[in-house]
Amino acid sequence: MQALERARLDPVFLPTRPGGETVPDLAARIEAGDVARVVYLGGDGTFAEAAKGIILARERTGIDVPLGMLPMGTANDQGRSFGIPAGERRIEQNVAIIRRGVEQWMDAGRIFAFDADGACVAQDLWFDNCGFGLSAQILWARNRDRDLVGRLPVLRRIYRDKVIYTVAALRSLLTGALTGGKRFAARITVDDTAHTFDNVTDVVLLDTILYAGDWVFDPKTKADDGLFEIVVVRGHTDWAAAAISSHKKNPVTEDDLAVLGIPRRQILKGRTIEIQLNRPPGTPPVFTQIDGEEWAVADHYRVENLFHHLRIIVPENPHFL
Repeated sequence: MQALERARLDPVFLPTRPGGETVPDLAARIEAGDVARVVYLGGDGTFAEAAKGIILARERTGIDVPLGMLPMGTANDQGRSFGIPAGERRIEQNVAIIRRGVEQWMDAGRIFAFDADGACVAQDLWFDNCGFGLSAQILWARNRDRDLVGRLPVLRRIYRDKVIYTVAALRSLLTGALTGGKRFAARITVDDTAHTFDNVTDVVLLDTILYAGDWVFDPKTKADDGLFEIVVVRGHTDWAAAAISSHKKNPVTEDDLAVLGIPRRQILKGRTIEIQLNRPPGTPPVFTQIDGEEWAVADHYRVENLFHHLRIIVPENPHFL
């Protein structure tokens, strides 16, 4: 708040609230007038709540404001995808970006979940990524660990942020490798073209270029091109290959992996994506996440790209970190 005041941005503090109440609270504050911009401080989940509040206010009253970023979460895909670093030591730098006020559009995703009868049981907006399968299972495990560790003050100081996420990921991968993993078939229809995949462990849809803070599946990804990238992963070996070749600092390319007999990864792109998951009889439902938060579990989803649906404040030369 002091940094925003020094930049003469006249900040008003609005705390986040549990149970989804942040979104209507923020929308009501925007609708009250005299708001030039919204600035979030937190992780990608806080970005999503702030963005939803802005969009809700625009849909109800036509008032539209841009979103500025002070990233403070674990992965910080949103900020770092546009060249905005994370952490307390970067607050002054990031406030200067907000004060300059350079804007760009970004797309949003609208996701629907359907039951076995085809009735819509849930819908929401997302802005960074959504996933079905292993990535969502890792997130679920991370959240259970975080809740447990939160009750232990000493352990809480060291077992946090990326450490807790990495441990949850390794545990999920090891458990899957030992038990054969939770695999499923997926029929993915991208702009009326159907694709069928067997032995799938994960389906990830991307809007921003960074995934989980450190991976770039498609260097050509843009957050404002009206398209989502779709990454389909088959098995834990495939996940390992994707993690190696797609890490933003790793010199190993997919051409290098092809020499070892690992085929080039297929990245689908589209505006409207229909996902039908087919599980073996008796197996539990496939986990789902949007923007790093657990979401409704189903076997049938539809995702629509909302082109240029949110204004964000970025550096003069935005590029991923």
